[in-house]
Amino acid sequence: MTSKTLRVALLTVVSLLTGPVAQAAVTDPAPAASTPALEDLVEIGSGKLTWFGLAVYEARLLDPDGQYDETGQQGALALEITYQRNIPRSRLLDTTAKEWDRLERPLNLNGQALVEGWLDQLETIWPDVTPGDRIIAFWEPDGPTRFYGNNGLLGVIEDPRFGPAFLGIWLHPDTRAEDLRMALIGGQP
Repeated sequence: MTSKTLRVALLTVVSLLTGPVAQAAVTDPAPAASTPALEDLVEIGSGKLTWFGLAVYEARLLDPDGQYDETGQQGALALEITYQRNIPRSRLLDTTAKEWDRLERPLNLNGQALVEGWLDQLETIWPDVTPGDRIIAFWEPDGPTRFYGNNGLLGVIEDPRFGPAFLGIWLHPDTRAEDLRMALIGGQP
């Protein structure tokens, strides 16, 4: 992987997982063993994203049986990212937009208006992140994607197409962060 490719991958991942906290009044607890949405999930795999030797974040992928299913029969998935660096929401959004543009065909993203609508929603959900901050994306098949932060629910994107498109940045075979993908899906080809 070239340094330019790695840089773009890093920026994409970072921008996908952070943004402003527009729903500060939401009081749902952050996912943990006691959170109903995640209490029955098992880690599939975990890994770390680095950029030129600098740790950017650690990530974990979880589902009900601890097995990633690429056939489209996957149950609920949670992607947890714990940041190791300061990353502004604007950078996360920009990177996410660039990755969705790059993966438009593989992820079946039909139309710029769809992606722009999602990015507008993410801008109201994601905070700027600092070292130790955690963002969890929890996707239910054919359902919404919920984002949790350090202090609880950050927001929800109801569109059922969003979850696979968002997680595809890390999990699609054409991801820029191939090593991280393999670590997240438990080393499966």
